[in-house]
Amino acid sequence: QIITENFRRSLRRHNYVTPMSYLELIKTFKKLYREKNTGIREEKARYDTGLGKLASTKQSVGTMQQQLKDLQPGLIQAKEKVAQAVQA
Repeated sequence: QIITENFRRSLRRHNYVTPMSYLELIKTFKKLYREKNTGIREEKARYDTGLGKLASTKQSVGTMQQQLKDLQPGLIQAKEKVAQAVQA
């Protein structure tokens, strides 16, 4: 009501809602709804993909940390051998 009154005052004409304009409004609303819904679904798919990659990366990092712990004694021995070879 307030918007219609402001429209009438600013343009000095009445605003009528005809059946055709109302149907056009509904059609436009449906189109906008579909576009927004599609965009939200695409963003959700990207979000889910990102979460999956984060989970697989976490698992890979855990595996690599365990491998590093397992290789640590061998690395220390190799470091000592290199240090001895450099000193000799």
